[in-house]
Amino acid sequence: MIEPTIELKIVDRNNWNACIRLKLKEDQTKFIAPNLYSIAQSKVEPNLLPYAIYANKEMIGFALIDSESDPKDMCHWIPRFMIDAGFQGQGYGKASMKKIIEAMKAMTNIVAIRISFDPDNDSARALYLKMGFSETGEIEDDEVVFEMRL
Repeated sequence: MIEPTIELKIVDRNNWNACIRLKLKEDQTKFIAPNLYSIAQSKVEPNLLPYAIYANKEMIGFALIDSESDPKDMCHWIPRFMIDAGFQGQGYGKASMKKIIEAMKAMTNIVAIRISFDPDNDSARALYLKMGFSETGEIEDDEVVFEMRL
């Protein structure tokens, strides 16, 4: 399978409406906050950067990236990550996460990337393990915490 060309674009007045129309599969909606909530959160927490994920110029997903490291451990977080239901199972999740990790590695003072997810979200667990994240043994807000050391 050829890996798709992925591009991250900051969510702005030109693409936010398309971003909030991205949908998860019905059984996934319990695992992640709606994109509208994440975009709103980024307006009151300026360290949170909302990105639309594009493949071949078509919006396929959304990510929220914390641009500031946690002072106690110098980790950056990916608070949200989703791929639209119509694009799942085609390699876009892996390619998108790879692009997000590349972007985060370019940030200063970063020693690790952290991501958390519902313990019942087997798809997320499989993807993050495949990408090189490992389980920390920590639970935050009832979610399993994974980490990638850089």
